[in-house]
Amino acid sequence: MIFLVSITVWLAVVGITAYFVFLKKDKKEVELRKQDWKADTVYLYQFPRIKTIPNLSPYCLKVETFLKINKIPYEVCPLKMGRSRYGLLPFIELNGEHIADSEVIIDRFKDHFKVKPLASPIDEGIARTIEKTVQHHTAPVVYRFKMVEDPNDGFCSTVLQVIGCPAVLQSLVLPLAAWFMRVSRRIAAAIGQFPIEEFKNFLRKDLDTYRDLLGGKKFLFGDEVTSADCALFSQLGAVLYIPPNNYVKKLLREKYPELTNYCDRVRDTVFGKEFAEE
Repeated sequence: MIFLVSITVWLAVVGITAYFVFLKKDKKEVELRKQDWKADTVYLYQFPRIKTIPNLSPYCLKVETFLKINKIPYEVCPLKMGRSRYGLLPFIELNGEHIADSEVIIDRFKDHFKVKPLASPIDEGIARTIEKTVQHHTAPVVYRFKMVEDPNDGFCSTVLQVIGCPAVLQSLVLPLAAWFMRVSRRIAAAIGQFPIEEFKNFLRKDLDTYRDLLGGKKFLFGDEVTSADCALFSQLGAVLYIPPNNYVKKLLREKYPELTNYCDRVRDTVFGKEFAEE
């Protein structure tokens, strides 16, 4: 009886929280979570960590990687149910201000903390092109294989574990959660609906491009990790370093050793040995 009540309470809490977080949130007014904030300290709200990678969300991973490479003081604030004014993670609080969306966040960091630009305007332009390609083309292609084409719903299962769904409920919640993630992403798809072979072709061409841009360099622009590396590493790393297998991981491991080694270098340079491989 107690067990059934616990399940009912958990489902009710999740349902009510999701309703108010995602449907009833006033996107203009967001209550500040950190009231006793320190000046120029970033409070990074993101999914809880997992063993093999700092964050399963590529967007959370991108922001934290950028913070580390630029030695910006920050504090990780793990969230299971809370979200930004746009209903997403990550978001930050900086000097009493709520800032959401990874791209907006990083642009704010560059301006506020006077991040050193690349060697030339041409390099800056190339870096921005890489970042936009990763975010608006590679990311949805990767998502297609990581989420939509996964018959075992491995990624969605990992997400449920991270947000604290009781193990006994995962088999019940998983089909609905996976369906929701697929449908919501399809509605917002940036690329369109193509046969799966076309998506494979899109992916290979993107990976070919990144491999060619990398060449024999340590990182995309030489010996230092840049914002372009943050973008690329976060998308590829969020496939390589989490347990579920999919076409993207298989392709990277078998055909693109240059990119898998590159991701290892970024991970080890930025995070050290804090996170072990699966």
